[in-house]
Amino acid sequence: MAKKWTPAEEKFLLDNYGKVPMAELADRFGVTRKAISAKMDKLRQAHGIDPVGARERAAQKSGKPSMLGGSRSPQPGGAVPRPVPIIDAIKHPQVETVETRPSEGKVPSGLVVKTEKGWQPILMDRKKISS
Repeated sequence: MAKKWTPAEEKFLLDNYGKVPMAELADRFGVTRKAISAKMDKLRQAHGIDPVGARERAAQKSGKPSMLGGSRSPQPGGAVPRPVPIIDAIKHPQVETVETRPSEGKVPSGLVVKTEKGWQPILMDRKKISS
């Protein structure tokens, strides 16, 4: 059976949707996340709220800085891409290579393990590979 929403619950949902995690809202109202999304869709239609870029347009109207960081207006029919700052470049560690000769009947597996002697290849029995 569908939940009967009170005006206070609807107002709380309108005010906190997007600020409070969806799972927390679902727990608070005792419904599923899908029910929260469906209710928000109905509230947006009832109140004439456009879900795409609504926050950015509201911030522009009120004069508050928007999350976009620029003065671009939202694109109709889609979300506005936001620039993602680069935190740090990926640094790959230097891997030392150790020359080893596999013993008779053994072949390198392509995997390595770090030991006291450095990085050593994991060797496999040739019989297990050909079986």
